[in-house]
Amino acid sequence: MSANHTLSLMALFFALLVGGALVAVAAGKNPGEQGVFAGGGEKFEAALLADTLGVRPVETDATGRLELEISPDGRSLSYRLTVAALEDAFMSHLHFGTPEDRYGPIVAWLFPPEGKRREVVEGRFDGVLASGVIRAEDLGGPLGQKEISDLVAAIEAGNIFADIHTRRYVPGELRGQVVSAP
Repeated sequence: MSANHTLSLMALFFALLVGGALVAVAAGKNPGEQGVFAGGGEKFEAALLADTLGVRPVETDATGRLELEISPDGRSLSYRLTVAALEDAFMSHLHFGTPEDRYGPIVAWLFPPEGKRREVVEGRFDGVLASGVIRAEDLGGPLGQKEISDLVAAIEAGNIFADIHTRRYVPGELRGQVVSAP
């Protein structure tokens, strides 16, 4: 592959990632696209960058983006978790915590969607790592036995962050606070 071709592909990937329309999937390695964005519902997002609050410093070129949308009836949240240059990912969650909190209890699993089952995506991955739908019965920790509206209220109060765990950085390689999307 020529250098110009590689640069063109990188520019296209960056443009799609920034625009929120990333549909590129690593050949034969897509863990699955399950969520459905109905359109019209309130939207939230998180830019996932190197976790600076962990016990040891994270040095990575990986990035990610989490997109969430409330269903028209307000009873579920569709999500899509997209990453670039991430290696050996095995878990991703929503946690209850502020930007200053080092850790926080898990309130929802993102990857693998059904949770509590370690599923390593071997090697480098670029594309949709996970997508799905979060319902009230999927909530845990301080939001267990609560409604999606309680998760939304926690997001709006600045109390929900997303993270992605990898073999290299088991406590978390990427992290970002979930905020309202413009």
